[in-house]
Amino acid sequence: MAHVVIGTAGHIDHGKTALVKALTGTDTDRLAEEQARGMTIDLGFAFLNDNVTIIDVPGHEKFIRNMVAGVSTIHMAMLVVAADDGIMPQTREHLQILKLLNIPQCVVAITKTDLAEDEEWLDLVELDIRELTDGIFKSVDVIRTSVNTGVGIAELKNLLEQKAVTIQQSTDRGFFRLQVDRVFSMAGFGTVTTGTVISGDLKKGSTVDVLPGNIKAKVRGIQSHGLDVQSVQQGDRAAVNLSGVDKEKVFRGSELALPGKLKSIKKFTAHIQLASEMKKELKHHQRVRVHLGTAEVLARVHLSGKKKLPAGSKENVNLDLEKSTVAASGDRFVLRTYSPMTTIGGGTVLTTFIPKGVKVSSWVSALDVDPVQRFGQLVDSFSTQPHTISAWALLNQCTDEKVHKWITKLDLLTTEKGIVFTHKILDESKKIIVSTLNTFHQRKPLRRSMGVDILQQESRLSTIWLEEVVAMMKKEGIVKFVESGLALTSHKVELVGSTAELSRKMENNLTEVGLTPVTTAELSQKFNENDKRVLEVLHVLKGDKKVSEIENGTWMHNENIAKLRQALINHFNQNNEMGVTDFKNITALTRKFAIPMLEYCDKQGWTDRSGNQRSKGDNL
Repeated sequence: MAHVVIGTAGHIDHGKTALVKALTGTDTDRLAEEQARGMTIDLGFAFLNDNVTIIDVPGHEKFIRNMVAGVSTIHMAMLVVAADDGIMPQTREHLQILKLLNIPQCVVAITKTDLAEDEEWLDLVELDIRELTDGIFKSVDVIRTSVNTGVGIAELKNLLEQKAVTIQQSTDRGFFRLQVDRVFSMAGFGTVTTGTVISGDLKKGSTVDVLPGNIKAKVRGIQSHGLDVQSVQQGDRAAVNLSGVDKEKVFRGSELALPGKLKSIKKFTAHIQLASEMKKELKHHQRVRVHLGTAEVLARVHLSGKKKLPAGSKENVNLDLEKSTVAASGDRFVLRTYSPMTTIGGGTVLTTFIPKGVKVSSWVSALDVDPVQRFGQLVDSFSTQPHTISAWALLNQCTDEKVHKWITKLDLLTTEKGIVFTHKILDESKKIIVSTLNTFHQRKPLRRSMGVDILQQESRLSTIWLEEVVAMMKKEGIVKFVESGLALTSHKVELVGSTAELSRKMENNLTEVGLTPVTTAELSQKFNENDKRVLEVLHVLKGDKKVSEIENGTWMHNENIAKLRQALINHFNQNNEMGVTDFKNITALTRKFAIPMLEYCDKQGWTDRSGNQRSKGDNL
């Protein structure tokens, strides 16, 4: 069976630690201060059997934060109520926290029954317990015990072991996570962290991320139930010996995770449920304590379009944290007031990111609590920059397989490269591309195409998504590739009127100058035209394969380039090499033009340079 963690809950002095010792033989008051004061102030751990761990948590109000850290990773609660006191304030608050964290099962141990007045009194205590726990858990069993007389101890242990076998583990995320509840250092070993594995598995020798410090550490060794082991899995209590990280860099609230799967965050969007017992309304921008996993972080609550929330409310909110922590979509947490510290509610992490360009208040309030429907909303939010399946898995802190299941349930579409999209997103992206190209064609009617990089900038579609959509549009005959750019299939360059006349004059001039290249500026000056218009006409001529650009801003007619090529062929038919002087004699060019033209010939593969000499190129 998978390892099960049972957490104690209950008021101070109701006998939780004594009961755990009677069940396991272990005194979980490990600190001298705890033993001196006779009360638990931090988490204690004991093993009921090889597959069940009991976490003994503090009952005193001052140490409630430690209680939350303990129950954040439990599968079943053991509520302890003393027969002589009955239900007390921390009993109620502990139950409230268990409810907020969605702990499904509970066993109630009525302790100190030897101090009860009579059976009738015990019946009343049990009745109060059943009324108080009604609707909180799927099932509640009540056992009457006494550590002094031994009454009910064996029965309680048997019941806990039976219940543990039936526990359904929470869904595994598919990668390793351990929320640290204790850190210490051992001579000769270094830093040791303890916690419950809440997802995945870990092997000795693996590398883990230590968050929120973003530190990489090596797993030097692992212990579970006091024994050295090679690996641990979901549900196991584990002590992990780390190398490469100082003890001061790890603390309760840190998390060990498979590298690259989780990130440190300072804000997240959540769905919260406020307690009906809450005495004051929750205000917008109120400072609260967020108990997330084993971490306690101060934060500000940002309500969406509201100034206050009354007791019992359910609402989506943003939480701005005062220091970095770790959270994943679906993680549950408890909210407590800053001062005085009282539990006011709890919630579930919906997402750790907010898409750019959305109206935050309306987007947050509309976010669905159901993870499948929420995924569909997130996909829609990234309409211009759809993500791949792997990217979505990282953003939602889950596996690719989980994303595949969501895609199937929502009938979403994917490209060959794994980009997730909808028909609506595709149609909108096509419209953006058509509109952008159409605007470009109207603005620059003489340009045959728009550069793909410029199209990406102006359309604001992600590069990978633009490639996918353009490929689809090309198959459909909507767009075409022209030269190194993209154009609408319907786009045609037509030279009319004065522009056609200018084109004719420029072409004649480039033909007449022979092998001498001409700059754009020279053509502009000769025909008294601005550079922009001349350049556009040159690009039209280039598209018609009448002229070529020798280097940036320098042009030659293709008829003359053909003559140059033939002259080179003639030369190399009679000679093995050609120097700069030879080239000047062949072309009648001055050195100013001869060098750029030789470099052009090299690029075309007509000549092959070696020092100051050139031989016949492969393309000649």
